[in-house]
Amino acid sequence: MNTWPGPENSWEGVDAYFTWADSPGMLIFIVLIVVALHVWVIGAAAKHENEVSDKTK
Repeated sequence: MNTWPGPENSWEGVDAYFTWADSPGMLIFIVLIVVALHVWVIGAAAKHENEVSDKTK
């Protein structure tokens, strides 16, 4: 049984409370940001690999 941080409906011990956590718009925005970061990292890695490959031919 989950008894931490207190009774079932208690806010005792809560350090942060995100009111946007159930907002579809904000969740979609965060997912899009994460996808964009992944695409950027993969693109940067591919560019680097191509440059290194061209130098070692």
